[in-house]
Amino acid sequence: MAVLRFFTSIIPIHIHYMKYLLFLGLFIVAAAPVFSQNMLGISTSRYGGTNRLYINPALAADSPSKFYLNVVTGTGHIDNNYVRYQAPFSLLRLITGRVQPQYKNASGTVQFETDYTRETLDGKPKNGTVWGEVRGPSFLIKAGERSAFAVTTRFRAVAQVFGASESLLSSLRSSLSDGSLYGIPSSDNKLSGNTSTFAEVGLTYAGTLMENDGRKLLFGATTKFLLGYNAQHVINRGLNYRIVQNPDNRNDIFLEVNKLDATLAYTTFLQNRSLTPSTLFSASAPGRGFGVDVGLTYVDHYDEYSPSLQLGIALTDIGGLTYQGQQYSYTDIGTNPVRFNGSDFNNLNGTGAIVQVIQNKLSNGRTPNSTSFREGLPTSLNLTADYQLPGGLGINLTCLLDARSVQATALHRPTIVAVTPRYDARWLSLAVPMAYLNGGFTAGGSIRVGPGWLGTENLLGLLGNKSNGISPRGLDIYAGVAFGLGRADD
Repeated sequence: MAVLRFFTSIIPIHIHYMKYLLFLGLFIVAAAPVFSQNMLGISTSRYGGTNRLYINPALAADSPSKFYLNVVTGTGHIDNNYVRYQAPFSLLRLITGRVQPQYKNASGTVQFETDYTRETLDGKPKNGTVWGEVRGPSFLIKAGERSAFAVTTRFRAVAQVFGASESLLSSLRSSLSDGSLYGIPSSDNKLSGNTSTFAEVGLTYAGTLMENDGRKLLFGATTKFLLGYNAQHVINRGLNYRIVQNPDNRNDIFLEVNKLDATLAYTTFLQNRSLTPSTLFSASAPGRGFGVDVGLTYVDHYDEYSPSLQLGIALTDIGGLTYQGQQYSYTDIGTNPVRFNGSDFNNLNGTGAIVQVIQNKLSNGRTPNSTSFREGLPTSLNLTADYQLPGGLGINLTCLLDARSVQATALHRPTIVAVTPRYDARWLSLAVPMAYLNGGFTAGGSIRVGPGWLGTENLLGLLGNKSNGISPRGLDIYAGVAFGLGRADD
């Protein structure tokens, strides 16, 4: 387990679940409650209100309601391209702690076997994302026919690994116990791990730039004020290691690091705190920052009896946060290799203690290179096309492109291409999002009845297990209460 902790210790995690989720290819799990990432059932609906603005803020000016209130919307998303899940219990049961007793140890913990997952070994770098989000009280007001403004609140907890090598992950998955790996050097292993837990307040304005005979061009922008509670990253530009046995104890296995070119940074604000209201509004939170979304939307809709066409382009989550915390840069670990094993991490309490062990081993008590560091937002280029008939049937194409480099000191929005057929009426919405994400296809569904939303973008991920033969690579779920009042065209 030492090597698992070595590469995931900079993430805020529940250590109890680390091995399970790494085997699943999720690599990491946020310490905050994991609540979908894109919520295509809501964000592609004409009645999505403030939830549409996170993809394109210009859509505020196209709201069919005079006033829209999002009471609360919770989302949760997991995806990876490394392993498929095939345990005898569903991934949803594992995440929610409802695994059947026969698959637990005497202590009550889940007995998770290595063969509960199946590797995908195609020579490509591996990625994994755990994304939790809560959209708090938010409102949108139409200020006449040509403009609108909105105030939004949001909390996000995200943890990711990008660009990890297959050989490194295979070593982790075997927990160093595969004898065929012993003594074989592995060179130039790279990965980028980032995590951040932060809140925001957004101010949106959208208006009509041009209008002529049912055609109009909308522009929108959102300014976001950010407060950060936790951030950690490791940017590993090159790692050489081998797995060796202790010559004095054949049951003692080491991960021996011979070369490391990396940057490690972390905060400790949440180490002994829970996310209570006093924590959320604490003046001593270590992160501060700003963000911006900008977007354009072309609308062709002659009247209520005509089909509607929308084409949109937006750049969202521009900016980032500056955190007060420790940052270390490693380019030379000396002539003697650094060894890690499981006993180094016994009886430690919390992520900060694990990070301290690693830092001490690598740098022998050196001081940080910096006492502050930058963590970028998950900037993305969003392209949308939407066509809706007067009766409510419609179809949406959404393409969200990650605009950050693989080893950027930033979060990433995983690139996704999705098609969402739907039915939209004032008090009922149905949608079936189908997406290509992280090298695989997913399908889900969503429903809105009155103000209540419930949906998923990966239905099989919620249900799959060894018994039914479904081997998912993640899961996705969202729910919320939000509604509009009054008609904007009245």
